[in-house]
Amino acid sequence: MSNHAIVRLKNSFPMTTKLLNSLAAATTLAGVLATAGAASAASLSYTESASIGMQNTNIVNAPLSIQKFDSSLGTLTSVTVNFATDVTGSARFEHTGQGQNDLTVNLGALISLGINDDLSLLGLTPLTPSVSQTYTVGSFDGVLDFDGPSGKTINGLMAADSSSKTFTDTNDLAKFIGAGNLDFLFSATATSNVTGSGNVATFITTLAGANISVVYNYETTQSVPEPTAALGLGLFAGVGLLSQRKKSWLKISNS
Repeated sequence: MSNHAIVRLKNSFPMTTKLLNSLAAATTLAGVLATAGAASAASLSYTESASIGMQNTNIVNAPLSIQKFDSSLGTLTSVTVNFATDVTGSARFEHTGQGQNDLTVNLGALISLGINDDLSLLGLTPLTPSVSQTYTVGSFDGVLDFDGPSGKTINGLMAADSSSKTFTDTNDLAKFIGAGNLDFLFSATATSNVTGSGNVATFITTLAGANISVVYNYETTQSVPEPTAALGLGLFAGVGLLSQRKKSWLKISNS
């Protein structure tokens, strides 16, 4: 072998190193692209809400409409229903008997929430917001005016209650999916009264209102296009480099 050939052979070693580096880079690129091809799942949520203002009880099946979940957004995984109610009112009472008397004002209501015509579907325990306060009055003063030593008028009575429930069963979730609205039915029956001994005249007003929020939790999948073409190109380039370097090596060896 000539000195010239020896020089060329020595100079080929850097070329071989570059070839290996190029193949390594192509392999790394192929691995990255292959990883990028995997599907990516994201967990998302949003809330729909509705309310009904204060109304005189008794309230029977007042609708609270919520937009159903749009299945094109992804797969519904759970639904959380948050329900809250307020009860307000006033009480007037007059003790019409003799002597001192302790009278207790009880403001309250029995609140229920259901879906469509099935009030038990949600399985929510009925709410029972209530407040009580005791007042002492004297003998009847002869005037039925809910005032003076024998009577009182109490305004601004307030009570509240709330509950929450999460649904994950497929059959339950199906009721929340689709086009249009889902009607929740709100009912409130007054339980307000004035209790005490003796003869008592009373007049009580009870109002109730409600708020509902529905949290839709869902998953959406975003797929990156398969990297088949790019992967093939990277491997083709590596093989091409290998073939070219092999020809150069043979040429040197035959010199």
